[in-house]
Amino acid sequence: MTLDVALNSINPPLPGSDIGTWMPSGGFLRLIETLPAQLCVIGTDGRFRYVNSTFAASTGWPQARIAGHTVAEVLGVAAARDFEAHGRRALTGETASFDGWVTDRTGHRRFLRRIAAPHLAAEGGKIDAYSMLIIDCTQDRTAEAALHLSEAVKTAAINNARDAIIAIDDQGIVIDYNPAAAHLFGYPRDQAIGRPIADLIIPPELRHNHALGLSRAVARERGHTLHRRLETQGLRADGSRVPVEVTLADVMVGERRLFIANLRDISESQFSTDQQTAMAYHDPVTGLGNRALLMRVVGEALTRRDPVLLVNIHIDRFSSIRSSFGHAFADDLLIGMAGRLAGDVLPGDHLVRIGDHVLALLLHGYRDDPMVLRRLDAIADILRSVVTPSGASVFLSASTGIVAATPQHETPEDLLRDAEIATSRARETGGSRVVWFDPSMHARVIDQVRTEHDLRHSLDLGVGLWVAYQPIVELVTERLAGFEALVRWNHPERGQIPPVHFVPIAEETGLVVTLGRWVLGVACRQLAHWQALRPPGMSDLFMSINLSPRQLDEPGFVDSVRAVIAETGIDPKCLKLELTESAVMRRPEDSIVILRELKSLGVSLSIDDFGTGYSSLSYLHKFPLDSIKVDRSFISALHLSEENRSIVRIIVDLARLLGFDVIAEGIESESDANLLRALACDYGQGYHYSRPQPPDQMERVLRGRAPWQR
Repeated sequence: MTLDVALNSINPPLPGSDIGTWMPSGGFLRLIETLPAQLCVIGTDGRFRYVNSTFAASTGWPQARIAGHTVAEVLGVAAARDFEAHGRRALTGETASFDGWVTDRTGHRRFLRRIAAPHLAAEGGKIDAYSMLIIDCTQDRTAEAALHLSEAVKTAAINNARDAIIAIDDQGIVIDYNPAAAHLFGYPRDQAIGRPIADLIIPPELRHNHALGLSRAVARERGHTLHRRLETQGLRADGSRVPVEVTLADVMVGERRLFIANLRDISESQFSTDQQTAMAYHDPVTGLGNRALLMRVVGEALTRRDPVLLVNIHIDRFSSIRSSFGHAFADDLLIGMAGRLAGDVLPGDHLVRIGDHVLALLLHGYRDDPMVLRRLDAIADILRSVVTPSGASVFLSASTGIVAATPQHETPEDLLRDAEIATSRARETGGSRVVWFDPSMHARVIDQVRTEHDLRHSLDLGVGLWVAYQPIVELVTERLAGFEALVRWNHPERGQIPPVHFVPIAEETGLVVTLGRWVLGVACRQLAHWQALRPPGMSDLFMSINLSPRQLDEPGFVDSVRAVIAETGIDPKCLKLELTESAVMRRPEDSIVILRELKSLGVSLSIDDFGTGYSSLSYLHKFPLDSIKVDRSFISALHLSEENRSIVRIIVDLARLLGFDVIAEGIESESDANLLRALACDYGQGYHYSRPQPPDQMERVLRGRAPWQR
């Protein structure tokens, strides 16, 4: 709403009414009565028709008495002349603005902005009055004056600063230069102004990097030096060098972008003591360089565009060694290992400790792959026979990632990031491996981050995720015995995402706890529904649900299972929770406790992928299990040799001895099923019977004859 339209929403006087009824109404009245500005309406006769409370307060008159009086009566003759001049333009249809200092009735000087706007009569649209809006801008003008004062103070502060301050434009030309800069570098101000700063104080060997850094700062590219504290050397007028600490900032002066360099002489503090340097750049346990040293050396190499390779060495199982043998033993191990490794480092290279059990080796100069691999073989030999200072010998291995510096590595963090990505790939593929970085690995990490974000979003909103069910069949009778619940994800943009892609990410990030809890609830509710639908005479169905090791570690997990059972009303014995061998054997004693707590709820327990882990018979018989599931790799090899069939027969016999049922997964053909029947296997599942299907498809199987039944 424009000012003149807004002011014209004030009602004109009613016919036959006195001048005091000329008032705004409703919400608009409340608005203008609370304005922090003065507002009045003045007729062509020079008399007030309306004033708001702010205007009345400025005059000292009661608000109700002002309407009908002339401007001269209320404000005085001088003010009346000003109002008349402003009103004359407004009555011609023009909206006019006037700024100026005035003295109010209390004698104080005020800077006022007065806006006069025409006011239309109700009939005919003629201008019969004008509105005057008066805004007090005194504080703004005071702030403007303070700004000028602060600029003067700032100039004095710069001229008296102890640090050198030099201002340059985007071409590197000096446009200002304080006395401290003249003292530090030896050039008088009049000799410095107008010269390129590179010719003035930058040593020749650093001028290329200076030009590159300035161009990046001007373009605001990654890797620019704005607002970073850097240590470098400055060139004095007499040709000597001075170590300086530099901070570069940018400012806009009008439409011009300038750069302000603050330079501090650090001659006295740069190398204060050898002890301080050692503390800053060395690991206190091993004596090797630390992460800070690596970042400094890599940064210098990248600045010079030196060819370097960064080798990231992650010592496998070191955390287990520390937890098993204690911190003192682990530290002794590191000291012994560091001593031998340091002796194998070539001059110019750097070996540092950058993490609890992570070393990094920076190799300078171009290296061919065979030479690098020979160096890594030598490191592996040292790790395989590490001896602590106390004489203890330990076998170690390492997962190693290697990356060569490229122009895309603008910062030390970029290079280390890619080395760590390659190391992670080496660990994912079994450890004790060497992996060279390639850009596709970075893309894969980005994809994993995106997948985690989208999966979290799907869990929060409850969209896209669903549960498929694969039937489990009693092999002898071929009757339907139960189902395995398997999570699926339909991404709105990427379509069906395989579990092998998103479940490991959920496991790594901890999202698997929320995901597993959701699957448990959905599958148990589905089981309750199907139990009610099963035909007369059909035995109770069971539902197998996979558990993650993270879920076992989650406080309150047993209580959450108990709550789902109570909520869905299922018979606990019809719920079968499956765990992998590796999950229960990570901490077998702890696993026994949690499994017994789950067993106390009445649920069934099963070991999944049996034969692929490292379970021990000494623990297997202690676990309160009901079933073991033979891994599909054994089932697919049944027809290859008698030896493979004997392995499955031994697993079945072992299960019988321990009182477990046996479920075979991965049954692809009738011949697989026949062999397993002959081996007295209890249950089976696989594509021979059915692929995992949505619940409505499985419900058809439940209501009618199963397609696999003869």
